Amino acid sequence: MQQLHNIKDGNSVAENLGETIDNYKIQLGKYNKILTSEGRCDRSELFSENVMQEHKTKLAKAKEDGDNRLLIEVLLSLRVNALQIAPELRKNLVYEIIRNDIFLLKTRNRNQFLIELLSIQNNNLRHALLSLISIVCSTLKGVEYIMTNDQLVLVSLIQILKQMPKKESGSVNHRFLTAILQKVSIKIETVPIFI
Repeated sequence: MQQLHNIKDGNSVAENLGETIDNYKIQLGKYNKILTSEGRCDRSELFSENVMQEHKTKLAKAKEDGDNRLLIEVLLSLRVNALQIAPELRKNLVYEIIRNDIFLLKTRNRNQFLIELLSIQNNNLRHALLSLISIVCSTLKGVEYIMTNDQLVLVSLIQILKQMPKKESGSVNHRFLTAILQKVSIKIETVPIFI
């Protein structure tokens, strides 16, 4: 992805453009295969119900209080737990995040909570949030969860990417955003937004 970005911007010689595009197609094919062949969640307890609810409560309270430090702490805790789990079991944690509605997408406020989190201008918070969203979007159910209500979260992510200063191109947050958008693009209904 980074090579294609560099070629598009003219920062790289396009000597092996065909090979780069072929590699990109192979990677997208593998990702598509993973998403379309997902099995059912076996609900092995990765997180106890109490711990997941505690994280959800802390996240909502920290946002309500404007406590960015605690927001970051809770988001990173979820991310670290996801990364400590074997990759083949990681989807189960994603399913638990969805089942417990960590981003409050199934409440009456719908996308408001997540969109407000995305709008906070704090680089560390944005890093923690984007990294967790990227993990959630690593499964088809996760993509569907992020797109639960409508496409406003996707529009917000695209706006963040567009408003990112040129000097942040290639930064960790830029790469997380690119990864999220790539994963979300698996849903055909998102195509018009990208165009």
